[in-house]
Amino acid sequence: MKKLVWIFFVAVVSLSSASIFIPQWTTQQVLKANTAKDVLCLSNVEKEAIMYINLARLYPKDFVQIEVMNYFGTDKYESIYKNSKYWTSLIAELNSTTQKNSLYFDNDLYENAKCFSKELGERSLESHQRKICEKKKYAECLSYGMATGKDVAMQWLIDKDVPSLGHRKICLDSTYTKVAISVHSHKKWSTCAVAEMIW
Repeated sequence: MKKLVWIFFVAVVSLSSASIFIPQWTTQQVLKANTAKDVLCLSNVEKEAIMYINLARLYPKDFVQIEVMNYFGTDKYESIYKNSKYWTSLIAELNSTTQKNSLYFDNDLYENAKCFSKELGERSLESHQRKICEKKKYAECLSYGMATGKDVAMQWLIDKDVPSLGHRKICLDSTYTKVAISVHSHKKWSTCAVAEMIW
């Protein structure tokens, strides 16, 4: 009888462990995606945002399982993403797409992004219309109110309330090879981030 109880206990523990298993990124995947890790002018938030965009580009199906399925937004925006049509469409898109190239840091893009993030933050702006910084032919994403690089990247990838999904399309566009992201304080949203990409 004791042997039977022990077998039952082991089986229950095994099932419980299996049900709470959450897949994780491998060291090799993170290293491949973290292309900006040694760029001294970038903050950790900026580096992290680039890494998460690259993880989505390089490993789209893994990104669904590891990041999207377990992402509920920040404390400030708790649960606005989960089960929204934007969240589910990102899952469908990543599950049906193929692997893309990594994006690599570019200093010219960074200078442009840094200028514009400062302009947005200090003038409390919320649009792509520049008044001070030069506008160049870069693909551009703007983010507001996100404190971590992961949250910045997820805001662009989910692209909630953006019917065109323009930020997502830019982040996942296989023609782009270069990227820069600049984060700045913002008078209204506490933070803003600007991403510039080019082929």
